[in-house]
Amino acid sequence: MLEQKMITQEEYDSATKETVTFRPRGDTSGIKAPHFVFFVTDYLADKYGEDTLERGGFEVVTTIDYDIQQKAEEVAKEYGEKNLKTFNANNNAIVVMDPKTGEILAMVGSRDYYNQDIDGNFNVATAHRQPGSTFKPFVYSTLFNKGYTPDTILFDTPTQFSVNCAANDFTSENGCYSPVDYDGAYRGPMTIRNALAQSINIPAVEALYLAGIKNSLDTAHRMGIQSLDKPDQYGLTLVLGGGEVSLLDMTTAYSVFANDGLKNAYTPILQIKDSSGTVIEEHTPAPERVLPEQTAREISDILSDNTARTPAYGADSVLYVKSRDVAVKTGTTNNYKDAWIMGYTPNITVGAWVGNSDNTSMDKKVAGYIVAPMWRALVDKILPSLPVESFSKPTGVDQSIKPILRGIWQGGVAMQNGDGLTETVSGGVHSILYWVNKDDPLGPIPSNPRSDSQFDNWEYAVRLWAAAHGQTDYPVVVPLKYPSVHQTQPVPAYPGQNPFLVPLNP
Repeated sequence: MLEQKMITQEEYDSATKETVTFRPRGDTSGIKAPHFVFFVTDYLADKYGEDTLERGGFEVVTTIDYDIQQKAEEVAKEYGEKNLKTFNANNNAIVVMDPKTGEILAMVGSRDYYNQDIDGNFNVATAHRQPGSTFKPFVYSTLFNKGYTPDTILFDTPTQFSVNCAANDFTSENGCYSPVDYDGAYRGPMTIRNALAQSINIPAVEALYLAGIKNSLDTAHRMGIQSLDKPDQYGLTLVLGGGEVSLLDMTTAYSVFANDGLKNAYTPILQIKDSSGTVIEEHTPAPERVLPEQTAREISDILSDNTARTPAYGADSVLYVKSRDVAVKTGTTNNYKDAWIMGYTPNITVGAWVGNSDNTSMDKKVAGYIVAPMWRALVDKILPSLPVESFSKPTGVDQSIKPILRGIWQGGVAMQNGDGLTETVSGGVHSILYWVNKDDPLGPIPSNPRSDSQFDNWEYAVRLWAAAHGQTDYPVVVPLKYPSVHQTQPVPAYPGQNPFLVPLNP
């Protein structure tokens, strides 16, 4: 440089007098976003080999948005200390993604990479943990794909789900399975909208049975969940988080909802050039349709419905962002080892986890208390820099389908009344298995519902609820939900009433 007159003699003399000190190999103290950096180096080593990585002279442009990364690290550290004191939770993780491209904008694998007490250099964002109720939207998506709707009625009543146990045995011992909700309450008939928005467990277990375990896992896999590949190992507890998934995969999968059913595989890389400047890898978004647009919009509409969520979380909870369309789902495992929250707008997805590095239990609080404040603090820092975008609304529920699929639980045979404002339903209060074949919900009413192995237990539970609440099998007049779309003359919705009747008093 001196010979080429690029520097002066004074600059040359000063440079040659400097002492160069190399950091020991493995010293990461100067690395920014260390969990993300080592995630990228592992990706490069796996794809191109360790030797090529070290000698190839790669120039790598990553997807990291360092402003968002810094915000995520600040929030993780601040709330990590708070959660340790308040909930006995010593660690957390955060992933932020652009749902329209799959680009990872931030990755925080622990509250402090350099904290050896919590194995801080271990990346929890890529580890497999039980997701709790954050798995429920994949199950309900599978239901919607089959023809069920957000207005479909499921029953939150004490129910025995093991076909080997008596219908009146509401325990979960000796092979029996009768789950409870977080508050121990039972709400009776609920729409799927309310059941999902309030994260009620018993309807979710019913939903998994109706959807099918394999079908639900297939939906999750298409959306980006790379684990849960042994369907024979999971039972109905899967919907409550019985499998193990990574935060990175969950953020990818929820990005499908944000992107109207289109999946972009996650990527940490924008471009890679070799030592000669040749581009050897470049990210180009390639969205793949993995969910029907209507299904994705129905899930987003439910998870952003603050009115439907209010009975469980309150009208002004940390989940409610007044200025934006934000869809949110929380999840807590039964043993309180994992607390999750997945939230998104049309242009960003933010997933977070809180727990203990040694997999011990936290204090018994639901995710809304443990992880939601940290998530909300980060969302409040990110959203002001993003354009305001709203979710597209799904089309309405077809009012010609079976009453129980469109929100009516008082009976399963409907006739419109001459006033054009009401309809008369008959047939009595029954479980959904009385009125639908689970695999063909829009098809004929089953001629023998008892052929379904779950029918007797579900029907017993619903009939017990009906008797306790004074419900009869006499016809009931109910308002038409959308009067303007109905004919004004009496028209039976179905040609005949189901001949298979179960006595009201079980």
